[in-house]
Amino acid sequence: MPPQPNPSIKVLVTKTVADAQRLAKAQVALLQTEVSASGAKVGKGGALGIVAATMALFGFLFILLTLAFVLVALGLPIWAGMLIVAALLILVAAIAALIAKKEFESVKGPEVAMAELEKTKAALSGQPAEDEATPTLPPSRSS
Repeated sequence: MPPQPNPSIKVLVTKTVADAQRLAKAQVALLQTEVSASGAKVGKGGALGIVAATMALFGFLFILLTLAFVLVALGLPIWAGMLIVAALLILVAAIAALIAKKEFESVKGPEVAMAELEKTKAALSGQPAEDEATPTLPPSRSS
């Protein structure tokens, strides 16, 4: 079998571009297939989650009403039992708000991602990378 001549640069570039386009189209088709297959499951799961949250809310309200009526049964007037339960709810809400405020104040920007972006921009533009150390990720906290 005689040796075949080497393809020209133009042919190689054309084939490479065509292969890249086919690859991109295949990846988009795969993504669409996966998203459409899981979309129905997400919708059903979301609806069931809303039902569960609603039932849990009603259950919690009935527990609070029961607590108020227990206080009434112990001899307090109705208004006092309801006021005690309301005060407990406000106390829990205030504590949760303080914890939330503390968490929001501790939020920092994406330092590592921004440093890597700057390195990438510098590398692509041909500039020398800065000697700045890459920030490390903070240790993860277990909840």
